[in-house]
Amino acid sequence: MDSGPVDNHSVGGDVSLPFACRHEDGSGRADVVLKPRAIQCALSRICGVCATPLTRPIAFVGSSVEVSFAEFWFPPVHEACGQQLVDAGRASAMVLTAGFDLLRPSTRGAPVSFRANSVIEAAGTDPTQG
Repeated sequence: MDSGPVDNHSVGGDVSLPFACRHEDGSGRADVVLKPRAIQCALSRICGVCATPLTRPIAFVGSSVEVSFAEFWFPPVHEACGQQLVDAGRASAMVLTAGFDLLRPSTRGAPVSFRANSVIEAAGTDPTQG
């Protein structure tokens, strides 16, 4: 029996200061992903924008370079939250995937990154651009 969506959480958070960029006290910078938040998003499988549980497909947003390597600096997000980031000009491309890997840095203090392990769809990219 299909009872509808997997969860009933609303998606769409504060794209001007996403969860992954926000300190506990609410402060932060939209252009700085906080490493502890990024790790929390990956391990708890929550959205980097609205902090609610992720559903599939999982989206990643970033630049065309990030898309070409399927490796991203911003944590995973809902497709709707990712589209809001693209629409707001915070990212130029979005990739949908079924899963991802958290890539921990080899040097202390370096940022984490995320690798989409199966690209379902890539949007907002120009294959002629490098």
